[in-house]
Amino acid sequence: MLLFVILFVIFVPLISYQNRLDTFEVIYVPEVHTKREDHEFQLKVIKDLYEKGYKFVIAMEMFQQGFQGPLDEYIEGKIDEEEMLERTEYRKRWGYDPSLYAPIWRFAREKGIRIYAINAPTELMRKVRTFGLSNIRDHLIPNPVIPHTKDEEENLRRYLRSHPNIDERSFFDGQNTWDNVMALAIVRLLEKHKMVVVFVGAGHVPSLDMGIPRRVNILRPNTRQVILSPK
Repeated sequence: MLLFVILFVIFVPLISYQNRLDTFEVIYVPEVHTKREDHEFQLKVIKDLYEKGYKFVIAMEMFQQGFQGPLDEYIEGKIDEEEMLERTEYRKRWGYDPSLYAPIWRFAREKGIRIYAINAPTELMRKVRTFGLSNIRDHLIPNPVIPHTKDEEENLRRYLRSHPNIDERSFFDGQNTWDNVMALAIVRLLEKHKMVVVFVGAGHVPSLDMGIPRRVNILRPNTRQVILSPK
């Protein structure tokens, strides 16, 4: 889970793009994790896409990589919701009220829309905190790691000014790991799918020039991306 403040966000209203969403390969629908209205908007987006006949998959920060199997079995109707939550260790590794997201994964199951886990495993984050990101090599992290820009670092420092007890380097490493891991996961999904709808905390997508979108574009230049908002 994230320690991240949203300092500035550039979002595009859904209505501006409703008739040409097929021009995008990655559609970010960010959230404040506890804000039910954000999740209702996420559901609206995938319903609209489905009703218009778009072929897409959903990438969710709420599930950690390494637990794809139970997600697939849930979507395929082989296991029920509670077993999916138990086997993905959702409550332990994410922890937010499942009812916030249940309408999303229930709709995906009903319509056969695949959900992919894209978050960094807790075990990897523990290694980063212990040894530092520069000392970690893992198949989930781009090599070389994409560093923060000065603007991204300043964005993080603004948060730390009100949280002086947090170690700066550890905090920077953690945020950069999340952004790198999820960006690489999205790029890998684009090898198999034409459109990926990403549900992720708003702090990871403050603009197309920062966070996950910037790293996606470095790993896969000219990827067509958009960030949607309800207004």
